[in-house]
Amino acid sequence: LEGKSYLENKDYKIYGKDISIDIKKEISTSDHNVEVINSMGTLNATGFKNLDSEGKIIFKGKVTFVTHD
Repeated sequence: LEGKSYLENKDYKIYGKDISIDIKKEISTSDHNVEVINSMGTLNATGFKNLDSEGKIIFKGKVTFVTHD
């Protein structure tokens, strides 16, 4: 996905830029700043790698998390 875009499922939304998606391996990545919003709060990171089949998201660089409280 070139430019600004987002990925979303029932648990979270990942907003970012230039997100690569490998459908066969169920992996999405970006080396640009991302914002992830879920029911608990908002996370910002320098990039991410989403291993969808394993249910894991690995965040890159400086990561901050702010709760909705």
